Amino acid sequence: MVRGEPSGADQELIERLAALGVTVSAAQLERWRAAGLLAGHERLWLGRGRGSVSVFTEETVAVAAALGRHARSGRDLRWTVIAWYAEAGRPALPGAMVVPEPPWSALHQALVWAMGRSSAQRLAVQARAAAGADQETQDAFYTEAGRVLGRGPGGPPHPDEMRRVLEEPEAVLDRGVELRRRYGAVRLAAAAGMGVDEVGGGAFVDAIATLMPGLDWVPVAQSARQAEADGTLEDWIQAGSVDPLASLQAAGAEEMAAARAVAQLLAGVGVLYLLPGLGMPDNPALAGLRTQLDQSGFALIVARTVPLMINPSGVPHVLAMCLAPELAALAAWLESVLAEQVESQGGLLRLPGAEQDGAEAYMRAGIDHIHHLTDRAQAHRAHVEETGSVVGNVEA
Repeated sequence: MVRGEPSGADQELIERLAALGVTVSAAQLERWRAAGLLAGHERLWLGRGRGSVSVFTEETVAVAAALGRHARSGRDLRWTVIAWYAEAGRPALPGAMVVPEPPWSALHQALVWAMGRSSAQRLAVQARAAAGADQETQDAFYTEAGRVLGRGPGGPPHPDEMRRVLEEPEAVLDRGVELRRRYGAVRLAAAAGMGVDEVGGGAFVDAIATLMPGLDWVPVAQSARQAEADGTLEDWIQAGSVDPLASLQAAGAEEMAAARAVAQLLAGVGVLYLLPGLGMPDNPALAGLRTQLDQSGFALIVARTVPLMINPSGVPHVLAMCLAPELAALAAWLESVLAEQVESQGGLLRLPGAEQDGAEAYMRAGIDHIHHLTDRAQAHRAHVEETGSVVGNVEA
């Protein structure tokens, strides 16, 4: 057969995938087989000397569909495997195909490879090298940390702030919160690599407080300063013991699956937390969930899980974090919070006071509201361009 021409079974597989909305090529199928990600076709013997034909199984369809959904032109296959793993393990929607698991060896290699080449890992290595080094070396670390951690968003704003910006055409986000988060992240990176003594007890607690707002950190900061004065700060907290790369390397398949379940729960709760800020309807159940998350100090951690689990480059970091037993405990607590809100309010995605109930009605109302906000914003921009005035509000 001429290379590039699909076999009969491959052609059928390609057509089957196309019916599922997944476009793949014969070359991709060959590449996935060569990498050990996609099994070859089974042989069906026809009998009576008529030879055999290749046939594909439903498992092959499911695997090829998962690979096809996450494959991108020029993307390293290891990123595709990571994205596939992030999707697997979720309950299948009615009528949808269950997403199978990628081969463990390929996944483990991909996760370790991704973490090892990440800017966060390089920064951690540089921080450890700067421990006890001269001032120039430590200054170089802080410069690099500011550059690395200063890229991209510092985490989503609070849903109330997001809602305000959506609802008010001239409103702008307060960037001061984002800057404080980034500065706090730099100090935490220094503490993790060079030791808590490098940043000081009070500054270390202040850094944590920027990432876990809502709690009273004053007594903790006082305790840290006292430990620093007593020379026991390193015993007070062992920040330098965290090593995400080592955690991924040591994890087995069952541990990773448990971490993924925690990560998926955190991301799901994060979506619920952010929904009103994205223009979707609010209700007592969602408001109660936000209140408990804000008071717990875990709101930002949960919210940041959402974009990280969407992007393959963020998945290894979330999984490494969720290997810690503390995150499993957080997930268990969140499950109880969700159950409490469902029981007390009759559901999470409900329209307050509406006769029509259910998630479908909720989503439809939210989409309609977002369309309204989009139309109003366009009308406001047209008004500003026409009059040069930003005074007043233009309704679509």
